[in-house]
Amino acid sequence: MVSNKEATLLGLLSEKSKHAYEIENDIKERDMRYWTEISMSSVYKLLNKLEKKNLLKSEVKLSNKNVVQKIYSLTDQGKIVFENKVKELISAWQPSIYPIDISLANLSLLKKEQVIEGLAKYMESLDNEVKCYQELEKFLIDNKCTLGNIQLATRRIYMLKGEKEWLQGFILKYK
Repeated sequence: MVSNKEATLLGLLSEKSKHAYEIENDIKERDMRYWTEISMSSVYKLLNKLEKKNLLKSEVKLSNKNVVQKIYSLTDQGKIVFENKVKELISAWQPSIYPIDISLANLSLLKKEQVIEGLAKYMESLDNEVKCYQELEKFLIDNKCTLGNIQLATRRIYMLKGEKEWLQGFILKYK
């Protein structure tokens, strides 16, 4: 059994063997922080944990710049476990954590004007996010990226539009 965070790292390493800094760069460059909960400090911790589970193996190598690097790669067991995790994740919906839920649970602490102002700002942030993901989707399509990567953006657009629809209804009820 592997966590979603661990599965994310296994996915990156299924592409090719990498050192921790390279993994961190992939996470940053692919904007994976938006859909994963992996922090920079957790990369090393997760790699060690996966190695102890025998899902990864590491080899110390000297880089072209004479820097010692620990290169990680999937073991055969790691490939099997990762494939099973991907099958599991694509087969069933899982709940996500949304920080706005904390606000909704404590709405009574705010004045009506504060709530309406906050919700208007939330709507504005949703509009900005939709725009950004539409631009990302277009970029991914134009650059002939894989369908799965394109769908990361497309799915987010639909989720944000659904959130906007919910928010519009909530604002009407709240007023």
